[in-house]
Amino acid sequence: MTNDTLIALNPFQNIAMAFSGGGFRAASYGLGTLSYLNHLESNGKSLTERISFISSASGGTIASMLYAAGVHQDQPFIDFYKKLYHDLNGEAIVELALTTLNDDSQWQAGADFKQRNLINSFAKAYDEIFFKQQTLSVFFEKSYRKKMEVCFNSTEFYRGLSFRFQTDGTDNPHQVIGNNYLWFDHKQLETFKKIKLGDVLAASSCFPIGFEPIVYPSDFSYADSPEKTLNAAALRSALYYENYNEKSFPLSFVPEGGLTAQEEKDSHINTVALMDGGITDNQGLSSLMLADKKRRNRVKPDPFDLIIVTDVASYFMDSYESPVIEQKQGWRENSLNYYLTKFKKTAKNINRYPLLFSFTCIILAAMGWIFKHSEINLLLIILASATATLTVLSSMMVYSSTGKKLINSLITFDLRELLYIKLGLQKFFSAIITDKLAGYLQFTRLNVLEQMIKARLTSAVTMVSDVNLKQVRRLIYQIFFEDSRWDNRRVPNFIYELSTYNIAARHNRFNNQKRLKWLPTPADKQLLLEGLEKINPIAEIARSADTTLWFDAIQVKGEVLKKIVSTGQFTTCANLLEYVISLERKNVAVDPAHQAELTHLKSLLERDFIHFKENPYFLFDQLKD
Repeated sequence: MTNDTLIALNPFQNIAMAFSGGGFRAASYGLGTLSYLNHLESNGKSLTERISFISSASGGTIASMLYAAGVHQDQPFIDFYKKLYHDLNGEAIVELALTTLNDDSQWQAGADFKQRNLINSFAKAYDEIFFKQQTLSVFFEKSYRKKMEVCFNSTEFYRGLSFRFQTDGTDNPHQVIGNNYLWFDHKQLETFKKIKLGDVLAASSCFPIGFEPIVYPSDFSYADSPEKTLNAAALRSALYYENYNEKSFPLSFVPEGGLTAQEEKDSHINTVALMDGGITDNQGLSSLMLADKKRRNRVKPDPFDLIIVTDVASYFMDSYESPVIEQKQGWRENSLNYYLTKFKKTAKNINRYPLLFSFTCIILAAMGWIFKHSEINLLLIILASATATLTVLSSMMVYSSTGKKLINSLITFDLRELLYIKLGLQKFFSAIITDKLAGYLQFTRLNVLEQMIKARLTSAVTMVSDVNLKQVRRLIYQIFFEDSRWDNRRVPNFIYELSTYNIAARHNRFNNQKRLKWLPTPADKQLLLEGLEKINPIAEIARSADTTLWFDAIQVKGEVLKKIVSTGQFTTCANLLEYVISLERKNVAVDPAHQAELTHLKSLLERDFIHFKENPYFLFDQLKD
């Protein structure tokens, strides 16, 4: 049994926040949200000082992690704001990541060191630009004046569940870092504290297709200096898992002999792949709800008074359009078999090419000598040089071991083997079906194959980046909004709320009492719905901005970052104002000790929203100055 009936409503006293994924757009919108909460003060304190819990996924982790790390070091809010705004405004991160990827000195060889790939290149860039080599130990700082719990979500590829880098900054043995099947040993928190924030951000934000998984423990190890190092062995010993036989072991566990290969596979693992937290919960909301439920069940209940969900995703989705089949002309008019036959014939006769090219080169060189005073001399020299190059290349193909392997692979190329074995279709189709598939594909024109490949790629990307996220979002929000425990304690803060695209839906919602669950007065409607002509276009640009891991030169010039941050500011104001008005109209019983403050906050919200209507950038300009 919980203590829900004993919990009084104390709005704005104990705030929890969830930050959704969505690349730099999510980070920018989160920055705008936090900056407005910091702007809103009551009793001499900003609302950011009442945030006790932060949960995030993917791009939202950029803002939440940098903010929480700064708070734990008593960093002034304006310093955090200016740093993140500067770091988001441009392509510095992607440029550093790509430079790092191509820099041999940045990588160490061996199975227990970071793999040389794109996600680890970004992890290194995050480490350098955002966090300056900070680790999770920052959240255990004893000097921090106020307790704040953090939860940065990723997804593990062991049970397919959220993996939470979560801590309240204590050695509390009841907090679960990971999940119920894969967790850090609380007795080895010193190892957990050494994990770099850049690596945690990479784990939370490595979205499918764009990145490969980041692998624990090797990709979390580092050796920056003798004093500051974290090796794979320590990481492997600190993480425990429950296998499918319901037995628990550390990743460092090595089973004794006597097991078959399948038994060994079922009984233990020694690495864990992690990917984007948005795969399982792009809003970071499930972790927040779980934390609130635990707080409600304490001897002295300490639930969240207000849950703000900052979300740049939406239910909007463009309809799918199938790629067209291009005209059968040029290279597209022939089948794959046509080109395979040509390649194989060329490969079989390639041993003749070195002699043919060298003979041609000699003739052209001789003609160049004969006509050395003629106008065609230069042309002959160019042709002789070209054939000399072809002689060298063809000789390498014929006489080098690598060239011989390549020629042999062309001669013996088998489409069925490529599909069935190398591409792994044996997991999905029988050999008979694969034979039929190979026979069909081999004699299909390339313009048709091109369309088939495009259709599969675009639909796969849409499924991963849009359909799946929206379905998971819908299911989690259904749980959140249908549970009465969070009635009058939640503020959805969606980026599209004040956009041009959402004007009609917003008006319909305010005119549907059943949907709104409270009856607004004409004055409420005028305040919340009218006079948004300057706000709507800015919010529309923010809503429709691309989800990327950087803002390119065009976006910077178009001030997209400024518009998204400002949208976070005025949308947060509007949603908090609607929340306070709804409490009044529903006659919600508020703790008398906080009623006066709630009235004061309402007046501030009204003042600010009117100011935003007049100048949507007023707070942005204040912070800039």
